[in-house]
Amino acid sequence: MQKDELAEKRWLAFPNEIRKKLEENVFCSRCGVTTIIDYTVYSSDFNILLKGRCKECNGEVARLID
Repeated sequence: MQKDELAEKRWLAFPNEIRKKLEENVFCSRCGVTTIIDYTVYSSDFNILLKGRCKECNGEVARLID
C-alpha cells in the first residue's frame, strides 16, 4: 500500500455524489456504519484505499474501493 498521486486522481475522477456516498458508507467497529473524515487516499494493488477517522468516535477506519 502506498500513497500516490494516481490514486488521488482516480478518486477525484468519481462524481461528487458517488464520492459522498462512499465516504458516508464506512464501517467502524465501535459505531457501525459511519462517515469517514480526515482521510488520505492510497493505492492498494489496483484499488483505492481511504484511511481516516470515524466521524462519530474519531477511531481509525478505512474504505476499500475496487
